[in-house]
Amino acid sequence: MEFFCYHRDRVGSGALREELLEEHWSYMDRYATEVIARGPTFADDGETPTGSVHIIDLPDPAAARAFAFDEPNYQAGAYRDVLLRR
Repeated sequence: MEFFCYHRDRVGSGALREELLEEHWSYMDRYATEVIARGPTFADDGETPTGSVHIIDLPDPAAARAFAFDEPNYQAGAYRDVLLRR
């Protein structure tokens, strides 16, 4: 099942995201074969990060929720919310 996951940054969370960069990529590496596409989103200036988008192939909604909500930046409070859709 394919899922769309959009993590939106909490205002002012840039330093926290930088601090968690290695942990974030280690987490993403565990899903390397399931990720179809991924990337950052940016503000109108094209430079300021505003979140992350992932399209991921997982077996069921429970696995998709685990992917979205176990993500280190989410766990640490760097994201203000998550949009998860099938």
